[in-house]
Amino acid sequence: MNRRLLPFVGAFLVLVAVLGATPLIYAVSSATIGPKLEVTTIAQDDQQREMGVMILGIDPFDRATPKGPLPYDLMSQHKLLVTYNGATMTWALGGVGVAVACNVLAKDKVPPTVDAKTGVGQQFPQEELLTKLTDVSDKFVCKPRWKSPTPGIVESSGVLDVYFVGPLPSAPVTSDDPTKASPGLSGEDVKVWIADYVLVVEATIVIGRTVIFGTEVQDICVLGWPVDPTSGYPLIVATPFTITKPDGTAHYVWQNALGPWPGCDALVLTELAVLSAVIS
Repeated sequence: MNRRLLPFVGAFLVLVAVLGATPLIYAVSSATIGPKLEVTTIAQDDQQREMGVMILGIDPFDRATPKGPLPYDLMSQHKLLVTYNGATMTWALGGVGVAVACNVLAKDKVPPTVDAKTGVGQQFPQEELLTKLTDVSDKFVCKPRWKSPTPGIVESSGVLDVYFVGPLPSAPVTSDDPTKASPGLSGEDVKVWIADYVLVVEATIVIGRTVIFGTEVQDICVLGWPVDPTSGYPLIVATPFTITKPDGTAHYVWQNALGPWPGCDALVLTELAVLSAVIS
C-alpha cells in the first residue's frame, strides 16, 4: 500500500469505529418514546401574571382576631386541554374518560432550623430563609367542566374550577343582605391559608390495561384581602364589583386584586405581617 495513504486509511477506520458505537450510546442515553397525555392549563383570574387568585375576605383592621364581613372569592378558574398524542379525546357522558386530580402545595417562608431527622440546619450564611412546602390538597377541590360537542358525548377540552374548601373568616358576606352571612371560623384560624400555592394538575386515562398520565403546573395566589389597585398600600382594601346571582346571593370580582404588586409571594408576606403572623 502506498505509505502516503496510511494516514487517510487510519482516519477512516477511526471514523467508522466512532460511528459504529454511536447507536449504542444513543440507545443508552435516549428516553423511551411512548403514548402520553399533554395537559395544558391557562389561568383566567389574573391573565397578566398568569395565576389563579382567591380572596379569603379577612379584615386587615381587625388584627387581633381578623374576621368579616368582607367580600370573598374562593374559586379559581383555568382553561383546560388534555390531548392524547396531539388529539383531543371523546367519551360517553357518565362513562370512563379522562380523570383529573389536583395536588396543591403551600409555599411558606421559614428560617432554616436543624432538621430532627437529618440533623441538617443552615447550610451557608446566605440561607437566611428557605421555602417550606406543605401538601394541602385536602383543602382544595378541582372540578373539570368538559366540552360536550353533541348530546351525551364529552370532549377533553374545557375549564378547570378550583375551590378552596378550608376554613373561612367568621361571618363572611355572601350577599348584599348581612342577615345571609354564613358562619365560619375566626381569622386567626384562617390567616394561615394566605399563601402562594403550587397547583399540580394530573390527568390519567385507561386504554386497555395501560394507564397513561400527563401533568401540568399552575400558580394560585390566596390573599386575605385585595389591595388598592392604584397605590398598592396593603391597608387599603380594594372595592369589588358585585354581581347578583339568580338566587339573590352575590359574587364578587376585582379589577386587579394584587394591585401594582408584581407577584404573589411578596404581597402574601406583607399581608401576613399586617396580621402579625411572623415568619416562624
